[in-house]
Amino acid sequence: MAKKQRETEPDETILLDGNYLTAEQLDGASLEMVQNYSDFGLRTFIEECRHWQAMAEIEVERRKSEGENS
Repeated sequence: MAKKQRETEPDETILLDGNYLTAEQLDGASLEMVQNYSDFGLRTFIEECRHWQAMAEIEVERRKSEGENS
C-alpha cells in the first residue's frame, strides 16, 4: 500500500535556541548570516545548496515514480 503524500503549510514559527522565530525573522537572520560570510564561505554555501537541491530533486522524482507504480 502506498504511503499517502501530505502537503503541509510552512511553519509560522520555528524554534531556534529556545526561542520561537517567525519565518520573516528567520529570513532576516539568514540574510545577516550570509552577509557576514567570507568569499570562501559564500562559495562553500553555494555548493552545499546545489547539493541539497539535487538531493531534493532526486527525492521528488523518486516519489513521483513510486506514485505512478502504485
